[in-house]
Amino acid sequence: MDQHAKDRAAIEGMLCSMLDLFNPHLGAHGRRVAELATALAPQFDIEQDAIEDLRNAALYHDIGMLGIERRKLFMPFADLGDADRELILLHAEFGAVQLRGLSWLEGAAQTVAAHHEHWNGSGFPARLRGDAIPLGARLLAVCDSYDEMLNKPPDAPRRFTRDEVIDHLLEQRRRQFDPLVVETFVTMIEALSRSAPVAAPRELLLSIGQLQPGQVLARDLLTTEGLILLSRGTELRETHISRLRALRDARALVEPVYVLP
Repeated sequence: MDQHAKDRAAIEGMLCSMLDLFNPHLGAHGRRVAELATALAPQFDIEQDAIEDLRNAALYHDIGMLGIERRKLFMPFADLGDADRELILLHAEFGAVQLRGLSWLEGAAQTVAAHHEHWNGSGFPARLRGDAIPLGARLLAVCDSYDEMLNKPPDAPRRFTRDEVIDHLLEQRRRQFDPLVVETFVTMIEALSRSAPVAAPRELLLSIGQLQPGQVLARDLLTTEGLILLSRGTELRETHISRLRALRDARALVEPVYVLP
């Protein structure tokens, strides 16, 4: 690997770490969306350079959230003030601006800017419609929604099954999503589910209330200030869990907690 490639890899690691530090759910979400998008893209005859742009856009599509107070991301949109609503609606544009600081992420920035545009023109920020939305953004929108619905944090108000998520995507054809992208994506997911063996998860996402003595942390456990409270590999004891419950009640911890299965 030449120095240029090493520098890009280091920057990628840094940006992903920033998302993980801010909210581990967003960091893991971006990685999963990147895997989905790069699997979907070849079915649309997209060139390799454009696939790499799409992968980067998927990894960093929520980087514009870094300017928003964490607790407000989990509040109902209707309960937010006008200023906070505006910030959330602008997060795609903010993310694109941040990515454009690196010339090799310009293609990704264009996709990030448009990934909340809707097929029927009801999205944001530019209310683009149909084929006026860049293809990469149309692919990213479907992959993003699928993973976001399927992998809710353990303490989310509602969880969805894979069938419920697929039904939602199909219902939103010609509204939120490009119908061809949805149909191709659903076909891909169903084919993968039939052919892939059921693998044991590499890590479990648990709330503080679900932790048990003897479980081992799969990731560093962070405070809401971004400080490491317990490091990866720590075997939890009853004293750890009691302390974590107290900190959770004080809203001083980042959830979910990642433990080894």
